[in-house]
Amino acid sequence: MQQTIHEINNPFDAYAKRIGYCLVMFMVAGSCTSNPQFVVKVYHKGDLRMVDQNDLKVYGNPMTGEKLLPTIPTDWLTDEELESKTK
Repeated sequence: MQQTIHEINNPFDAYAKRIGYCLVMFMVAGSCTSNPQFVVKVYHKGDLRMVDQNDLKVYGNPMTGEKLLPTIPTDWLTDEELESKTK
């Protein structure tokens, strides 16, 4: 299987499922039988993680009438976020 890694020239903000807010930096293009994956830098931690395209919510563009922060489903929240919501 052949894969290609593309650096994203203009990294963008997103929310990754069970990881949190992050900066999307690289795309790993899979084959015709797999989804692209993204390398993200987790804010406030500096960790790098590999995330499937289906596990990302991208920030909106307020200039076009979208909300800046995406709506995050409860089952996507990190343990820390779930803990702070129950306090």
